[in-house]
Order: sequence, then C-alpha cells, then structure tokens
Amino acid sequence: MIELNDISYSYKTPSGTTAALEHVSARLSENKATAVIGRTGSGKSTLMEVIGGLSVPASGTVTINGAPVDKYSGRIGFVFQYPEYQLFAETVYDDIAYGPSNLGISGPELKERVMKAARLTHLDEDLLELAPFELSGGQKRLAALAGILAMEPSVLLLDEPAAGLDPSCRRLVFSIIRELVSKRNGMTAVFVTHSMDDAAEYADDVLVLSNGKKAAFGTPAEIFGNISLLHGCGLDIPEPAKLQRELSALGLDAGEMLTVTDAFDSVHRIFEQHGIEPQPKGNI
Repeated sequence: MIELNDISYSYKTPSGTTAALEHVSARLSENKATAVIGRTGSGKSTLMEVIGGLSVPASGTVTINGAPVDKYSGRIGFVFQYPEYQLFAETVYDDIAYGPSNLGISGPELKERVMKAARLTHLDEDLLELAPFELSGGQKRLAALAGILAMEPSVLLLDEPAAGLDPSCRRLVFSIIRELVSKRNGMTAVFVTHSMDDAAEYADDVLVLSNGKKAAFGTPAEIFGNISLLHGCGLDIPEPAKLQRELSALGLDAGEMLTVTDAFDSVHRIFEQHGIEPQPKGNI
C-alpha cells in the first residue's frame, strides 16, 4: 500500500519556483496496478520520483505499508523510461545480478534471483551470457526490468514502460506487470503512460493528474466513463470506447467497451444478433 498524503513539490527556476505537484493525496493498493495519466507537464514523472524517494516533497508524506520511503531499502524498484540505456555490465547475467548484489545477496541465492527474474521476463537462459548490446531493443528492455525484479521489490514504479516497443513486446511487458500483481504477494505496481488504451487494458486503478493536481482517481470504467473530465484535462478516451460511441450513434447496443477484448466481444455479439457470420478471432 502506497499512501500519498497532501503531497506538494516545486522546482526551483531562475525566476523563483514552479509548482509541479499540489496537495496530491491517494491510496495505491497492493496487488493492483495503478496507471498515472495526464498531459505532458502534469506532474506524472515528478510524482513517481517522490514515491520512489528520489525527490523529497516540500510538504506532505509518502508511506509504503505504513513506513516512510527509503530508496536504499530495495523495497522500491524504479524502471525509468528507456531503461535499456542504463545497461552496462559485461553480460546480461551480471547486469541482472548488479542490484541484488548491492543489497548483499551473493552465492546460490544471487544466482537463484537472477534466474527467477530471467524467467519472469521471458529471457532465455542462453541470452544471459551475451553482452547487453547484443540483445534486441525489446530484449534489452526485458533485461533492464529483470535487473529490478531480481531485487524483489514490493513496489514497482515504471515510467512509460512500453515506450518505443513493438506491439508484441508491449503486450509482453504489461503481461509481466499483470502477472506480478495477480500473484497476491503484496506487490504494488504504478506505471506512467500516455496511452489511454494501455491504462484501460492493464490498470486496476487510474490516477489522473492535471497541472500538478489530482483531477480524479478510480477504476478505468469510472475514469474513462467521464468524458468531460478527460477532455477538461486535455485527455481522450481509449479507442474501443470511441468505437462504442460510433456504434451507439448507429443505434447498436455495444455495451461497455474499454479494451480490445471488450471491442471484439461486443462486435462479435452484434454480428450474431444481425445474423452476420463473424470471422474467427485468430484471423483478425
């Protein structure tokens, strides 16, 4: 559980200070993935830095499971945007092992952590002896994520985790996040995204920031059902929700459509209602 209590943060500028966060409060539950959305400059990355202990708020408090944030404890795993640029060791194995070894883990336990993290991130064992620069872009992203998971954090913070990835690797990264929180082992995942589709598809809760303030917090259905709120924050609705509105305008009852799966099921149902033979799912 991450508790944000009245968080404010300002940057120093040549002309004074600029508020990046103003009185943000929220409770981000364990065993859930929370998406943080908002326009560029809304305070998303700053909030992540505050949660991770990289920036100290001017006022307010952040606690994790009731305790103050300690960025050196290993409880917090921070995956920065394009983390593959931070790979540096001679081999992928050594890169994954770097974090837990700094926590004092060694010997068989260290190897077990590295291998477990590699399995979680779908990295084949034969890749571990390669130099990081020999990996593909997607594999580098997975290796960087594995290095964080090897520390076995209870909080996983991800700033645009799918940025620049192809659709297949994008789905894989988010499936890993979903797998981690679904194990019910106390993991709290928070990810920043500019993709409303990703927030709707992969988040349990959504935190909306606007000009450094909390504009809303709720489930994807609650947030993306409030179009006026989103437009007021300079945001849009997911593509499946747009399709739902178009179908509704044609007099077709599409039901709730937030995700691609929702859209497929709704369109399939509409086809059946009108006697149209739908294409097999694998051909779409």
